[in-house]
Amino acid sequence: MSKTPMLSKALHYSFILSGLALTSLGVNRVYAEAVTATAADNPAVGAEVLHVPGVQDLGRRAGSIAIDVMVSLRFDHTEELDQLLKEQIDPSSSNYRKFLTAAQFDERFGPTAEQLDRVISELQQAGFQITKTSSDRVLVYAKASSAVVENFFKTEIHSVKQEDGNDRYMNVTPALLPDTLAPLVLAVHVDNLIVAKVGAHPDSITGPTQGPDGGYTPVALARSFKFPVQNRHNGAGHTAAIIIDSDVADYDLTSFFNYFPIHRTGKITREIVSGSGATNGDVDETALDTETIGGLAPGANIILYLIGQLSGADINGAANQIVSENKAEAVNMSFGGNEFTDPTFEAALQQGNAEGITFVASSGDKGSNGGIVSWPAVEPRVLALGGTVISYSSRKYVHNEAWSGSGGGVSNIFAIPAYQKGITGLASTTNRNVPDVAFPAYYTDTFVNGGWAGLEGTSWSSPSYVALQLEINQVKGARMGWVNAAIYSVFKTEGYATDFYDVTNGNNGGYSAKTGYDNVTGIGSPIGEALATDPNL
Repeated sequence: MSKTPMLSKALHYSFILSGLALTSLGVNRVYAEAVTATAADNPAVGAEVLHVPGVQDLGRRAGSIAIDVMVSLRFDHTEELDQLLKEQIDPSSSNYRKFLTAAQFDERFGPTAEQLDRVISELQQAGFQITKTSSDRVLVYAKASSAVVENFFKTEIHSVKQEDGNDRYMNVTPALLPDTLAPLVLAVHVDNLIVAKVGAHPDSITGPTQGPDGGYTPVALARSFKFPVQNRHNGAGHTAAIIIDSDVADYDLTSFFNYFPIHRTGKITREIVSGSGATNGDVDETALDTETIGGLAPGANIILYLIGQLSGADINGAANQIVSENKAEAVNMSFGGNEFTDPTFEAALQQGNAEGITFVASSGDKGSNGGIVSWPAVEPRVLALGGTVISYSSRKYVHNEAWSGSGGGVSNIFAIPAYQKGITGLASTTNRNVPDVAFPAYYTDTFVNGGWAGLEGTSWSSPSYVALQLEINQVKGARMGWVNAAIYSVFKTEGYATDFYDVTNGNNGGYSAKTGYDNVTGIGSPIGEALATDPNL
């Protein structure tokens, strides 16, 4: 099968387009697929200037200052890939849940060595220094002076300042590609803007007194939602990945597990994707994610994919490394920013789903947030986790209602996915609705920085589901991959009543919880063992 793309000889430039607003972070972004067009055909697009509210524009960056650039290559045979992804979630297909290895994906769909060499050669001839390439030949990391970047991509680079005060830069006009690269390149990243924030935050309010700081514990959560760990399915032999920008001390993790006590048999390891992975002060989040997954699924392995910052390029680097290594079968992303499209990230989601990897993200902690939903939870290939408030007494579940901060709403970018079509209760029948399901967000105990802390947020909901997914995989003896369609199929059956707690009380400011689906808690909170053993899942 040939993997050589057809080249367009008539076109001069490709515009990297696809706008979006990241208003809470003060960023309006342009990221997108390379849409082939001549400058003459689209003069208005070539003149477009990005609006960046909330980000201080320091003016055009000095041409001599070097900046980093990420270039992502296209997959080959994308129509075949799209068809495979549909068949893998279709119970009537012979390819149902027949997932690929990373090597098989690379052979069928990955860029060839020749294609990578052509991209590298073009960049080097233009004055770029290639700093590294990903093992699967999808990502090229390069460095050049701002002047070289501006000239090659026909854009303008400005220095900007975000709230962290670090040196940042961005393109303020769309980036263009030479026609020789347009058929090979999916997207470029010529900025280092922070596009997301972690959600975990301390809360000093006295909680249900299950744990040392008044918050809930893994034991209470596992009992309340009947996790399969209650029946000896503890995630053994299965692996979770966590994308995060800070490390956590082994002492904190050991102290947490020893207190309850939780007998951990799975391993916790780190992989540094970019930066030091330990300098951004988000250790609360790392502790919460790791202790939640490790506490609920004590037999599971956990890999921390540590990135230097929550920039688009760094997040993409982690996602690419996860799918190219294919060690983990469920990925936790307890961070978010206002929605946007990023073809590089979406390509990683496609590859991960093809390999049987489930992606999970917190839906956000700002409620309906003025109609702005959270990325990456809004991505149709991601399971979006909303939040609830649980009452638990005498070692049993009592009550579960919507948490007021639970992120939910309707995408302004993504069309409604097939798995949500025909569902009643959606706020929109044309666009993606979030969240999909919900777990408690208020509030839990975490051991971090040498002491106990109570934390709240859907950043707790997301890793809780990741732990459950590992146990479901253990029960079923296989990966499930893009699980969204299967979960919504359960919602349409009689098994829903035994597989989920339907959350019908509470609201997030814009939407109210109600019977069935709602844009606060999705279809409700999974009842672990029942869901894991449901033949419709």
